[in-house]
Amino acid sequence: MKSYFLPTAAWSFVLVLYLPAIVSSQTPEIDNRGFVLGRVYEVDKEAYRAYIEDMRRQDADFDESVARLDAEEFIDRRADFIVTARQLSSNQEFSSKFTDYDGEYAIRDAPVGTFEFTLLHDGLEYPVRQRLDLNVQLSYVAELCFVVDREEQVAWMVSDGIRRSLEVPPWVPRECRSALSECLAGFLGGDETLPDGLILLLAGSGAIATAIGIISADQVEASPPASEKN
Repeated sequence: MKSYFLPTAAWSFVLVLYLPAIVSSQTPEIDNRGFVLGRVYEVDKEAYRAYIEDMRRQDADFDESVARLDAEEFIDRRADFIVTARQLSSNQEFSSKFTDYDGEYAIRDAPVGTFEFTLLHDGLEYPVRQRLDLNVQLSYVAELCFVVDREEQVAWMVSDGIRRSLEVPPWVPRECRSALSECLAGFLGGDETLPDGLILLLAGSGAIATAIGIISADQVEASPPASEKN
């Protein structure tokens, strides 16, 4: 177990305990709002290329486009980024404070809808190449991670195979693991696979988990709102 996990898990435990009370205090039937939170990473392209070369030396037929890559070898958590979400229907923007030493960010009081994201660091903007389709009829907590590519000056959402389009580079991880999902994985024993883009829908009857929609940058319309199930 890595040494940073204990304080992260402790923080996550407090988060899981208090977020239901915070979100449920809102009025979702009038204005569904919630939290978007996660981590910001940066890819080290030189480390990635060296990693791929090493894999090919071990296996001449190695194909990074389909392989399960070890992202710990070439991505790092990044502090001091601001994450901004723009709701397409209203053009309103919702921003986080700076990411912390562990790359964690949080946007609070974000409404439902379709969003595009921009990451800001040292005066440079990194537009995210996908959008988030978030239409639910309950308050929510959504987990979303990003990977910055300084060479191309863009960023990508972390997405698994289901929501992963062909344009997503191989070095973008297939799992978003922020403090929240690390905590939940700890509760499950560490061996369970959590849904990519985890959402906790917080209602009076309790919490249920589902997957958010990660859509391409040219899609501008969200899906119809998902009805609350009794």
